[in-house]
Amino acid sequence: MTSGNPQVRRRRQCGPKTRTGCQTCKIRRVKCDEAKPSCNRCISTGRKCDGYLDLSNPALGHGLNGTLVVRPMSQIPGSTQEKRGFSHFVKKTSPELEGFYSSGFWDALLLQASHAEPALKHAVIAISSLHEDFAGRSLGPLAGKEDKFPFALNQYTKAIGHLRRSLASGKQAPLTALMSCILFVCFDSFRGYYQTAMVHLQSGMRILRDLRAQSAPLDPLIEETIAPLLLRLGLQSILYIDTSNPQDRVAFATELTQAVPQNKPVPETFNSLEEARASMNECCDGLFRLFYLCDGAIPMGFQSEETRGMHEEYSIRLQEWNVAFEKFMGVHSQTFTSKQVRGAALVKIHHTVVRIMCDMTPSVADLRPMEEATNAPNDFLKFTDDFRIIINLCRSLITAAEADTKAGKPTLTFSTDLGVIGPLYYVGIKCRSHQIKREAMDLLKRCPRKEGMWDSDTAVNLISQFWEIEERQRFLQNQHSDEVNIPTPLNEVVDLIFYEGGEWQWVWKELVPTDERTRAGRLCRTPTPVSIYSRDSPP
Repeated sequence: MTSGNPQVRRRRQCGPKTRTGCQTCKIRRVKCDEAKPSCNRCISTGRKCDGYLDLSNPALGHGLNGTLVVRPMSQIPGSTQEKRGFSHFVKKTSPELEGFYSSGFWDALLLQASHAEPALKHAVIAISSLHEDFAGRSLGPLAGKEDKFPFALNQYTKAIGHLRRSLASGKQAPLTALMSCILFVCFDSFRGYYQTAMVHLQSGMRILRDLRAQSAPLDPLIEETIAPLLLRLGLQSILYIDTSNPQDRVAFATELTQAVPQNKPVPETFNSLEEARASMNECCDGLFRLFYLCDGAIPMGFQSEETRGMHEEYSIRLQEWNVAFEKFMGVHSQTFTSKQVRGAALVKIHHTVVRIMCDMTPSVADLRPMEEATNAPNDFLKFTDDFRIIINLCRSLITAAEADTKAGKPTLTFSTDLGVIGPLYYVGIKCRSHQIKREAMDLLKRCPRKEGMWDSDTAVNLISQFWEIEERQRFLQNQHSDEVNIPTPLNEVVDLIFYEGGEWQWVWKELVPTDERTRAGRLCRTPTPVSIYSRDSPP
């Protein structure tokens, strides 16, 4: 302001408030231009437009003037304990589940719909109760501990009962059914009931598949918020799916294919961190479906033309994603909030892990069976630098979380999505550098977390026992050194098996030389377990 000029006090012009803007602009309290499907104001500032709530949907409570109703907690029907549980979800659980990104599901859409739908309300309270239990550091499998959280199970049972009655009446909105499936998946994943969680997940995928088969366009809320969340839940279940039989893996890959739209191109650059994350997840989805569809007993060159084409396609897309992400970071990273910096680090971690998996997929010239080639220990030596990148980025996130705890700030340790546990587990199992593997283990011990089907306590135990099994395998291999000169891949002699309740077992198979494999300089296994390593019975 030039000296001598009087200071002019600007007055805000008054006028009617818009009730139909996008959710992002409403949260920011700025005027929305209401462009569809995404408003220009969000796009121009590099934000993700979270779209527009469908006020005509019966799942969302609304008043006479069309404005969304945010009822006080005291007006939520239910007992005092239920009201308290819902309040805990709003204040503490929802921000954690939303994580480093802004999907609008946990902190907006779900909270609104829960006022109108009893199934959603009771499911929300059930998850909130488990979150409180986790806040007391109750990690690991919950089998046999049901008496410690009867209120959560009671709310879960009520939610399922309300949904069943609503479905039986034929009046259940697809949006509410999909949201219920998501909440049930999360609840059962958190308590270690993975098979039940997968039943709910596949139910949601079938609903989505049936909606896509209809001629009418898909509800934007379902397309832009619900479908990506179902995809992320599918991706975080990879460890469970990977231990299933081949038929179940193929069936799950088929479910993903039918439920998720394919072949969305990777843009030259991204407009937001959320867009980069969604594109990354689509790449992951394609590669995981490839892994599930492959026959592990035959070489890559003998796989179907479809699977070979998928590998080539998603290899290229991963490269394109990295170029687009680097451009995006070059333009926007300087303006990132602390939350966005952490979200960018996490998506880069996931990209690095998936790229290693992709690069480990053998070429058509490799005559080894797929399962052997993708698990050959020495082949991972060339990825040591990539494993170091994963470790460094995970350390930055864990260190930041520890700093938040010391400062009295809430930390994100309870999530429905893949976070750092899966990547650190992968490093601990696959990396050939003992130093890097040990660092992965130390980081897991520093971060008590639940991330859907993953928890840090279980990951630590899985890795430590896997290391012991590796030592046992080397010992057995040395015993047969006169007969055998080619190491037997560990996947041929041990299986990881999960049970309901979060319990797991390493099943060691009996090693016997056979004429055919001995001629090839190898050992093979019979299908009869000779010893079982579990949490309570280490090898």
